[in-house]
Amino acid sequence: MKKILYINPSVDKFLNPRLWSPEILNQIVGGDVTFMARLSAMIFAAITPSEYIFQFLDEEVEDIDFERCNADLIAITAMTVQIERAYHIADRMRAMGKTVIIGGIHATVLPDEVAAHCDAVMVGEGENTWEAMLQDFFAGGGLKQRYEAKDYPVKREFVSPKVDVIRHDRYLMYPLQATKGCPNHCDFCSIRFSSGHRYRMKPVEQVIEEIRAFERYNKGQFFHTLKKSYQFVDDNLYVNREYTKALFKAMKGLNISWSGQGTLNTVNDDEVLQAMAESGCRSFSIGFESISDATLREMNKPVYNKVSEYEHAIRKLIRYGIVPSGYFVYGFDGDDIDVFRKTSQYAIDQHLVQAHFSVLTPYPGTALWDRLQGDGRIFTRNWNAYSSLETVFTPANMSPVDLQAGAFWSAVRASELENIKAQLQNFWNHGPWKYNPVMGLRERLALRLISSKLKDNREYRDFLRWVASVKNATSFGLVLYLLSVHDLARKVS
Repeated sequence: MKKILYINPSVDKFLNPRLWSPEILNQIVGGDVTFMARLSAMIFAAITPSEYIFQFLDEEVEDIDFERCNADLIAITAMTVQIERAYHIADRMRAMGKTVIIGGIHATVLPDEVAAHCDAVMVGEGENTWEAMLQDFFAGGGLKQRYEAKDYPVKREFVSPKVDVIRHDRYLMYPLQATKGCPNHCDFCSIRFSSGHRYRMKPVEQVIEEIRAFERYNKGQFFHTLKKSYQFVDDNLYVNREYTKALFKAMKGLNISWSGQGTLNTVNDDEVLQAMAESGCRSFSIGFESISDATLREMNKPVYNKVSEYEHAIRKLIRYGIVPSGYFVYGFDGDDIDVFRKTSQYAIDQHLVQAHFSVLTPYPGTALWDRLQGDGRIFTRNWNAYSSLETVFTPANMSPVDLQAGAFWSAVRASELENIKAQLQNFWNHGPWKYNPVMGLRERLALRLISSKLKDNREYRDFLRWVASVKNATSFGLVLYLLSVHDLARKVS
């Protein structure tokens, strides 16, 4: 049978520190783990005809054995930050006589650049062209140089992932996708290239069946105490209210925990918030982006975000037992050197349990890229730097070095263990909640066993033992995640 090898190139293994496979978790588990499996691999596995063998290799959790690779076709997916590694893999495979195709958002935006490293480029949503490409290669007259998928499929064509192609023990979360697209037009967002602005909804019953398929593999990790949680990769879970409400109500009773993201107006809807909590939502992320209304206007986001509403949103999420998670971006023209202190202090004061700080990154194809490129302010096309942790353009009111250092400083400050303890204690003091129960004895024993494995890190041992002793503590997974965030922030600083 003909064989297809689908590769997710690693970013972590070639950067220091590792961004998506925290070393502290690898130490606890005793092997390479990463946060979440790639949904695209499972989608393409599902639409691959049965006469072909489909194999997925995630380089974050296993190495490529180039010498023993016997696949007929190499398919590589890559975001911008992954593309340099993708080029290395593709060039080496082609030198061995392999046929290589590359897809993903970077290939969609810059297909001519990508074409220099592969035999065919897949532009847009590849599920529209995958089967035709396979037919061309295996049974037709040969590959076309480019496969265009500019039209987005209607909802009846949503593909459910084939969940048995991943190594389940290597991931901490499962990806879910209920919708595609986002109608908003933020200045720095590249969503129009990944899934478009037209909002498309998967049938609720299909989402539930996908969860049930994953649950057959979800047996628990960390001494069988922690089931994998789910992450909705949807850009915005709150566009169609009736669909959102129906989805969450259908998820009630599945006994899962999940995280997702949406706009600020999500938390103004108590009926939806209640349904979120009952369905197992444990963390909800909002792109606050900035604590300056002027900066929000600069990024074309004043319609969706109002700084005066941030505090209310955070409080309401806590009231429902949902961990508030917020994203902030530094580097807009209205930002000066004081923005780091003000923003990180704001996140701490407002009890934002998960606060994420990133460097403004002008991804190719965005309005931000066009503007900064036109002004001559982008100074590198080293795509490895496009990780939202490095500065790739000249800011208006600070140096590139100051911007990058300020973002790192904010991350370190917000993730200090004493601050994490304070935020967790504040969150737990608002419980207990019916749908976010306190940890049981087995979970507390697991935390103590994990702490005993960290023989060389007294700080982490003491933190985990403190959590295990707090009577109203919840969210075993959240604790390990925050410990990973602290570990990462300490290393990048």
